[in-house]
Amino acid sequence: MYKVLFLLLLLGLSAPLSAQYRRGAAEHYAELGFLFGLTNYSGDLAESHVEMSETRPGFGAFVRYHFSPAFAVKGQVYSGYVTGNDNNSSNIKRVRRSLKFATSIFEYGVVAEYHFNTPERLNGGGVNNFHLTPYLFAGVGGAVTDAKTEYYGPEDLRDFYLKSPLPEAGLRNHFFSTPVGAGIEMDIYDRIILGAELGWRPVFSDDLDGIKRNGNPDKADWYYFAGFTIAYILSGNPGQCGY
Repeated sequence: MYKVLFLLLLLGLSAPLSAQYRRGAAEHYAELGFLFGLTNYSGDLAESHVEMSETRPGFGAFVRYHFSPAFAVKGQVYSGYVTGNDNNSSNIKRVRRSLKFATSIFEYGVVAEYHFNTPERLNGGGVNNFHLTPYLFAGVGGAVTDAKTEYYGPEDLRDFYLKSPLPEAGLRNHFFSTPVGAGIEMDIYDRIILGAELGWRPVFSDDLDGIKRNGNPDKADWYYFAGFTIAYILSGNPGQCGY
């Protein structure tokens, strides 16, 4: 996945840059936006990379500042809910283990974005140009969770399946993450921009789902946000943003 993002970035950087920078200082502007979408996770309680039946709602807010038509920085806070359940597994041993978890996630972070397609926002007649702008992003952030893990199998088999009592002691609930992903924006009006975005969040830990010693401690957990965005241009002349 990282190789694909890197190759796409190289392709974008190989495009002519002169048209992007000829628009001058008016290209600097800020947006306030919101994300409405879905969350999911991969880890000890997701047999496949993502268990679609465990998809849950998520939402968030962000402020994006454009330093040029191609480059922007975004500060974001997102909130969501992720779950997992052994009952989704096709492995009978996993099903009999009978573990499930749920946790809320509060994320904060800063990401850098590279936008590939940045034509003039207005045409020669002063009318807004509808266009699509794909972009890649990567950054750093943190996530706060409160995982609740439960064994729901027969009580006489609890000690057989659990290597450590629940809740497991010593697990973290605050994680460092590196959000990476891609999105696309649709310039539809003078100050309104719609979009869609998909992001991966590795947390470099096996503690996210509240299962470590009872699972695979060598398998790090991930979570994901995907959804639709709407943003409003706060500053700058939207007719001259060069977006």
